[in-house]
Amino acid sequence: MMKILFAAPDRDLLECYKQLLEKDLGEIVTAFDGTQVLALLSTENFDAAILDCSLPRVDHKKLVAKMQEKKIPIVALINETVSVRHLTEEPLPNAYLPYPFDAKKLCEVINGALEKASSDEKICVGDVEVIVSEFRIKNGSKLTDKEIDALRAISNFQPLTTADGVCIGALNVKFERSDYKTRIRYGIKKGFEAVTEDE
Repeated sequence: MMKILFAAPDRDLLECYKQLLEKDLGEIVTAFDGTQVLALLSTENFDAAILDCSLPRVDHKKLVAKMQEKKIPIVALINETVSVRHLTEEPLPNAYLPYPFDAKKLCEVINGALEKASSDEKICVGDVEVIVSEFRIKNGSKLTDKEIDALRAISNFQPLTTADGVCIGALNVKFERSDYKTRIRYGIKKGFEAVTEDE
């Protein structure tokens, strides 16, 4: 049975989701501030974590970094639309989920992150190789689940929508940071595709 840490400042929300999620995910251990999270991480092992970005008393980035040290997949809950800025910050959670959402969606995101964390898949797009289990470009930046999904679609010549534009923007920033020549561009009638800088 899985054990999942759910940390959010709203205690009513925690109790509500604890009851809803335990049916599908296993044991849910709750915390309502950052010091509680750090204490739990020092004494217990978790299969995944759900972490509200506005958790008080300890900086969100410090909590994400601590969980990454322990290789715990992290779903970050956020009160705004996910932007390129969010996706290019470090340390990077494995997934973002904006409020509002229902328990079914949260389960889907957690299960998707766990599936990727245990995957032996590698994705190649141009000169970029993605190690899915590490949520990372080889020799480069961390990726979120949505960025990995976008790269998988491109590598399989599957269509993306303009709604994936935030992920594409973040991926191009990360490719440039790591000195890869691949970029993702949108072509009329072609959709998003991988090209090299020289094309």
